[in-house]
Amino acid sequence: MEVHRQTCQDCGSIDVRNILVREEGRAQMVFVRCAKCGDLVARYRLRDYYHHGKDVESFLRSHGAEASDSGRSHLDEFGRIQDEAQEGYEQALNYLREKGKEI
Repeated sequence: MEVHRQTCQDCGSIDVRNILVREEGRAQMVFVRCAKCGDLVARYRLRDYYHHGKDVESFLRSHGAEASDSGRSHLDEFGRIQDEAQEGYEQALNYLREKGKEI
């Protein structure tokens, strides 16, 4: 496993902010902005998006679910992603702690 903290290439800060962009019919984009100097740090294109603490309606909107789609399959996928996200997050934090990195 490799775990990294996003770091600004310009000033070295780890204080970054995500800017999420959603456009109908397009993959969601995340622009990572340095909170210290304001530079663009990175851009990600998301195929799968899960926002911890949000309800299933938020998940369905972000995945472009339609009324005709199977509710049960979306709920099952939401539960699976919710569990995977929490587990992956804990693993990443434990890795950083073991390496003595700032969290």
